[in-house]
Amino acid sequence: MASVPNSSDEDALNARGQRSTNRSSLFLLGKMGVDGGVSSEAIRIRNLSPTGLMAEAPTILAVGTAVVVEMKNLPPIKGKVVWATDGRMGIAFNAEIDPGKVRQPVGKGEDPTPDFLKVAPTRRPGLKMT
Repeated sequence: MASVPNSSDEDALNARGQRSTNRSSLFLLGKMGVDGGVSSEAIRIRNLSPTGLMAEAPTILAVGTAVVVEMKNLPPIKGKVVWATDGRMGIAFNAEIDPGKVRQPVGKGEDPTPDFLKVAPTRRPGLKMT
């Protein structure tokens, strides 16, 4: 059974300098592949911070492997595997990201109908609405 980290575990990691930024616990789907590779596979992102993520993946890569991670609302992000155990991996990004963008809705929610196809509301003279 896997243990759940508590606040004292996080304090210990911060004290040792292993955790420099706050992270958000969440559940997102993404894709990851080896940098320079031709394919990628689906991953489940469990924790996300500006500097990295923790993910579950069907294939666990070796520590030090250069990877490219794809998440919604962001361009592909390069990074490397910094730890791997029990079907999970820690990925450190080469550059910081904005985790808030990943949580935003994908579309703007606007009507996709072109303006020239939209029917303007009309008023019929003499028509009484009761």
